[in-house]
Amino acid sequence: MRSMPIHSYFCALGLICMASVCASSALASNAPATGASAVGAASQPGSGTPMRIDVVAVTGLVQIRTGDDQPWVTAMPHMVLSEGAELRTGPHSSITCVIPPDQTFTLDRLGTVRVQDAVRNGNKVKTDLIMKYGRTHYDIEGAGLEHEATITSPSSTLAVRGTDVVLCDQVPFTPYAISNTGRASFTYGHSTISVGSKHGSYAKASGGTDGSAGTGLSETVVDPRYAASLTASDAALLATEVARGAVISYNPVSGIQTVSGGRPSYDSELPGTLPGTLDFVLRWTGDANLNLEVGVDPGDPLTNILNGFQKVEFLYPGYGLQNSPSGGHIPYDDIGGPAGGEEIAYWPGSHPSGLYGIGVQFITGVPTSYTFNVFENGQPVEMFYFATLDGFTQLVKSTQQTRPIGPGQFAGSLVAIPDQQLLDLIIPDDPAGNPNPGINPPGVSSAAIMPAVRALAIGAISARQQSATVTPAARTH
Repeated sequence: MRSMPIHSYFCALGLICMASVCASSALASNAPATGASAVGAASQPGSGTPMRIDVVAVTGLVQIRTGDDQPWVTAMPHMVLSEGAELRTGPHSSITCVIPPDQTFTLDRLGTVRVQDAVRNGNKVKTDLIMKYGRTHYDIEGAGLEHEATITSPSSTLAVRGTDVVLCDQVPFTPYAISNTGRASFTYGHSTISVGSKHGSYAKASGGTDGSAGTGLSETVVDPRYAASLTASDAALLATEVARGAVISYNPVSGIQTVSGGRPSYDSELPGTLPGTLDFVLRWTGDANLNLEVGVDPGDPLTNILNGFQKVEFLYPGYGLQNSPSGGHIPYDDIGGPAGGEEIAYWPGSHPSGLYGIGVQFITGVPTSYTFNVFENGQPVEMFYFATLDGFTQLVKSTQQTRPIGPGQFAGSLVAIPDQQLLDLIIPDDPAGNPNPGINPPGVSSAAIMPAVRALAIGAISARQQSATVTPAARTH
């Protein structure tokens, strides 16, 4: 079955939760907001004969719309677009379009671009791409036409003249331009420099430098923002990964440490290895790359349910999204390996009360199972999600959720912090078990250790419930 888009999944989960609490409970989630006011005020499309734009390849989560007043729809190969079309990509996604006869552009992950101009007057072709953020690869092969082509972002402009170029403008990093063949003009701030040469090969220039030579020098220096910047908790987590056979590196594009070739924690190792007062854990066992997402709607959980979930904070491994204003943090991006992987989001100190959404996105690899866990102050927390119960799809709960996931799919659960007894009472246990079977060492069956895991979960929930019924006077004794 094809998975729902992230936003639709959490909206549907929210509606069912709300119905449960009001007789109810809810969750909904948003993708990171798009848009840049500096780009929104761009000029109107130019005059001339509009050119056709063919979508030739789509990878991952990509949407398009044909105008500002039109809805976003899922992009698919063989779609035909025109001037004014806007495209946006999710994490680890891309879309490639061809403007016949000789222009090709590719928008990479986490980007948004509008085809502002795509017109032809005789042998003159004008193309203008307005990139709100992201990375766009643009190639003009040359077919006897005179080209005037630009890629414009909020802080820079790349003028293209019969060449193969890339423009990247992605916060928090400095914009840069690449010329793979030929020459282009790169404008950043009040300075314009040439990138590449007429018959040259690869050249790169970053904004604020004097060209390719200055960029090459700056890239040989380790940025002190990243060197020796790990917290003690992050260093301990990475040390644990290395002890399990993982390799640690740094991805300068996503701006985060990466882990590969390790293994996930076993059930018996949680929550002892976790660093926070509030921890969200994604584990998986197959040779795949999965990404953890956490959305936060601070406030009273039940009030937020009735008002509808509003994503105020969002955590994602990298691209400037690994830290949240309230102190949430994702220390690394686990890109997986033969034994699976694990990603963690945590709050090291105080954390907001409210509704949380924990999500998993399949990036690459083979279908696998994943396991969610949430711990508050070291105690397992109930999660609420869809499952089949008595032949119907219903909302269920468990302190450990294990499900299959495959290419192009997303899954998620709702979490109330602090625990809400009303939800615990009215929402049934997952028929697969509360908790679900998890991840254990080879040769150790889930059945052998499930009683102990279940006792831990029941004991923690019982302790919270008893604590909630003790009067203030009784607590003083």
